[in-house]
Amino acid sequence: MSLLGKLFGGEKDRAPFTSSSPGWPRLERHLGVLGPFAARLHDKLEVVPGERALYVFIGHPPDAFGIAWFEGEEEHNLKTLMKARGLTQAQVAKISDELRAAYLRARDEPRFDLQVGKKHVVVTPSTALERELVAVIHEAGD
Repeated sequence: MSLLGKLFGGEKDRAPFTSSSPGWPRLERHLGVLGPFAARLHDKLEVVPGERALYVFIGHPPDAFGIAWFEGEEEHNLKTLMKARGLTQAQVAKISDELRAAYLRARDEPRFDLQVGKKHVVVTPSTALERELVAVIHEAGD
């Protein structure tokens, strides 16, 4: 981000995400999938490391965003969720709205900067946000 962007609120200065940061063990086990994933995307990425999965907000949440998550090596997104669960477009739109609301509720959670290869990534190691993502994504259609 440019100096003007920082001056006018475009980007916040964040502490670096290191091995002593909260949530590091949850992220560390996903670095093998995060690196290649981050390298192939040009959008902004914000990751929420979890016990069950690594969640990745893509783009500019809460406004225009997508989401992907990794359970082990397996990549998922709303399209694969829709197919696996037989969800309608309306149900997926509702899930997207719930994800947006969860992100907004976590707006005051600490965020950190992490360099993954050549990609700058924001890390939000919030267990509260993780719980909400699990409820919205993994319990969708139940």
